[in-house]
Amino acid sequence: MGKEVPRVLREYELMYVVRPDLDEDGLRGAVEAVQVLVEGQGAEVTATTPWGKRRLAYEIAGLRDGHYVIVEFRGDGSRVKDLERALRISDHVIRHMITIAAPKPPESEGKDGRRAERGAAAAEGDGVEVSGEIDAEEAEIEDLELAAAGDEDETRGEH
Repeated sequence: MGKEVPRVLREYELMYVVRPDLDEDGLRGAVEAVQVLVEGQGAEVTATTPWGKRRLAYEIAGLRDGHYVIVEFRGDGSRVKDLERALRISDHVIRHMITIAAPKPPESEGKDGRRAERGAAAAEGDGVEVSGEIDAEEAEIEDLELAAAGDEDETRGEH
């Protein structure tokens, strides 16, 4: 009896473009068909986001527009090639791309939280400047570089 290889589930994003000549029912059917393809490969669809009809970057098979759709799913990496093969032969999907999803940062620890803290400190009058954080850091670096350059001039004069 063979040893069963453990499945490694990863988060993926599938972006695909559906033919522009489909009506709303046809588009809904194409989106459902892609979802069935994804789930047929043992994946779990976590989100489907239609972006709407947009202009393509270049003409594909005589088409200038397409309906863009993003599907986020969790699945086994060994099954992605099978999914790509199925999408390539789909009548409604004119282009697709599957990527490993980038990890999402925790919502509680974003830049906005730190800015809000600085803004509250500035409102209390402790001298913290809310805007220009990068400018202040750059000014400190420039001051250090100027000071270091001045030190070099002094040491040259001593020799």
